Amino acid sequence: MVRLVVLFALLLVAIPSASAQATPLGGRIADLVRQANLGEGVGVLVSEGGRDVFGLQPDVVRNPASNQKLVTAAAALLVLGPDFTMRTALYGRVESGRITDLVLRGYGDPGLEHADLWSLADDLADRGVRAVDRVWVDGSYFDDQILPPAFEQQPGEMAAFRAAVGAVSVDQASFVLRVLPGPSVGAPTAVRLAASGYFEVDNGMTTTAEGAPNVIASQRALDDGRLQLILRGTMPASLLGVGYRRRIEHPLMHAGHTLLDALDRVGIRGARRVAVGPGPDGLALLASHESAPLAQLLHPVGKQSDNFYAEMILKVLGAERARPGTSARGVEVCQEVLERAGVPRGAATQVNGSGLFDGNLIAPRHLVKLLEYVYQQPGVRAEYLAHLAIGGADGTLSRRLRDLPRAGIVRAKTGTLNDAISLSGYVLGPPGEGGRERVVTFSFLANGIRGRQGAARQLADEIVRAVASDLYR
Repeated sequence: MVRLVVLFALLLVAIPSASAQATPLGGRIADLVRQANLGEGVGVLVSEGGRDVFGLQPDVVRNPASNQKLVTAAAALLVLGPDFTMRTALYGRVESGRITDLVLRGYGDPGLEHADLWSLADDLADRGVRAVDRVWVDGSYFDDQILPPAFEQQPGEMAAFRAAVGAVSVDQASFVLRVLPGPSVGAPTAVRLAASGYFEVDNGMTTTAEGAPNVIASQRALDDGRLQLILRGTMPASLLGVGYRRRIEHPLMHAGHTLLDALDRVGIRGARRVAVGPGPDGLALLASHESAPLAQLLHPVGKQSDNFYAEMILKVLGAERARPGTSARGVEVCQEVLERAGVPRGAATQVNGSGLFDGNLIAPRHLVKLLEYVYQQPGVRAEYLAHLAIGGADGTLSRRLRDLPRAGIVRAKTGTLNDAISLSGYVLGPPGEGGRERVVTFSFLANGIRGRQGAARQLADEIVRAVASDLYR
């Protein structure tokens, strides 16, 4: 008898309300949810024109994983505008071809690459600069908290997806460690690193005649802000080499040494010591680089789910509110945008901009409200849709949802953590009554599905397919 009562209670949780099944589409989605049998950790809301088509625990807050990026991107477009850019610049005083103090100052460009610093160095050379004594890296546009909130949950993770953030960060605050075989068997391997002055390398790797590469690399931050790499293992002579992308420990110091490489490239010499700080006052602008427009910078956020871009943009939101920019200030801006979309203040919890790790909590209804609100804003609608992955075509959805009635009709954001799978976005339908395009907004958040991520992802896709089939039936 007790077993029957428990089973009945579970069925009550798993079956959505009758109002959510009032349409054939709602009933079809309810069947898909029952068949998947993923338990109570699933929340779903499907809406068209502000009307719920289907809802399963739509008001329960859950970890959205990378669906948190939907909030960050929406706030950035609505508050900063699609054409907003970030500057990176060099300041100094040129005297007889020499700069005593050269300041590299940044304003949070997540797309800054070493090639951009090459261009700045070229501009210095064109001004007749032949020597630089000291490089200052000014990251005061942001605070000193370079590790975003919740990122401390995996302290041993060296992968680039957990990169630190600084107002001057080069190559997404990451580096590529390239290990090549030495000139002969038994010889030390060769190591290649951009901004080599940033690294202290202890290379204990040797070259072997054959076998698979065995690279054991550990890293730790040094007191002077540089990075120590300790390498052990073997590299077969038959291979051209291997490369690994890893996170930088101190983005500002790394940027300074990257600039030194750029100065070397154009023949600018001098002592060229690197320091972190604002440098002397009253220096003239010597060269500058503007980022791509914000609308373009959001493409890695929505299509590739880039955590570094999302966290940098969140801090820029905070910095444009008050200096220095902090993640907390960026979150305040995001909360205000959610409130404008109809989400009560405090109903959703946000700690970072990317959705990485645990701490963010939001409900499917909150995300649907936000998605519907942004779609109603003509000034940013096109840019917001464009930054999302296209089902079956690009980004994190390039290999999913390939069998839709028409190409390009699903624009959505994926999310994946060990215990969370999410998918939220739009299904764009054909014109309805009065010639207006039908748009269905959806949010799928599944938590507590460790070991069943594939089944949760499949259910999300099946729900989207059902919506698409209904729109184009």
